[in-house]
Amino acid sequence: MIGNFIIVDGHVHTFSSEEISLKILQSFNKMYDIEFENPGTGTIDDVLINMENEGIDYTVMANFAPAKILHSNNKWTLEESRKHPNLIPLVSFHPDMDESFTSLLDEYILDGAKGIKLHPMAQGFDPKDKRLEGIYEFCSDIAFPIVFHCGRVANARLNRFSDVETLEPLIARYESIPFILTHMADGNVKDVLRLSKSYENVYFDTSIVISGYPPIRETNKPSWLDDSIPEGVINEIGAERLVFGSDYPWGSPAWDLKRFMGMKLSSEQKKIILGENAMKLFLNRVYN
Repeated sequence: MIGNFIIVDGHVHTFSSEEISLKILQSFNKMYDIEFENPGTGTIDDVLINMENEGIDYTVMANFAPAKILHSNNKWTLEESRKHPNLIPLVSFHPDMDESFTSLLDEYILDGAKGIKLHPMAQGFDPKDKRLEGIYEFCSDIAFPIVFHCGRVANARLNRFSDVETLEPLIARYESIPFILTHMADGNVKDVLRLSKSYENVYFDTSIVISGYPPIRETNKPSWLDDSIPEGVINEIGAERLVFGSDYPWGSPAWDLKRFMGMKLSSEQKKIILGENAMKLFLNRVYN
């Protein structure tokens, strides 16, 4: 906790070892022209130490992987969450997975999954692929949250699979699914305002765009550098639509929390964004 605030980092990537972390970070950074130094490794021990040092109560593991190893990666994420109850597990899917999606999701939920993370651009699939309709119908029936990577990675756009225009038809069609769009919908203020007014089931995570980490602020074009921008957006759409996230180990929860705590927002707004919304969406809990 920070003061009286429950803190949830709603967007973190975790890896099973430092060796795997190094390989993935180097490959990802090369692919997306990310030149700044990562603030950590994303191993479980690294994340837990960060949480203790920064007063973070819960971390949402927003992991994804290529189709051929996605099931095993999901199982690892779920296993780690059982070892560490303060790690909230999301699972991921890909149209090319061989297994029955609905059977898998049912299995994952029984194992503790609290939501789904899809990164269509990096995973290389159209989120409107008809093979995924069963997943969306399943999630719609139980209001199971889906986190979509939205927009670019750093300043690179490899395809249009994560663009707002691609994701919006799903938001409109499946009104019972809480959709969380990462990176404040690619940092487009007009899109954030329009989507929040048009759909009650859309939320936005703050990672990268509302960052306090200097290397991101210096290099990431969609970032909102002036606090007046997020303050204005929050006051217009309501704190209830934002989920705090860092995108660690690319973003920095320490720097991001410092920035949020310094913003001209009410204590109630900070409480809602920094933890309460994530608790409601992923754990169905409310703290007063």
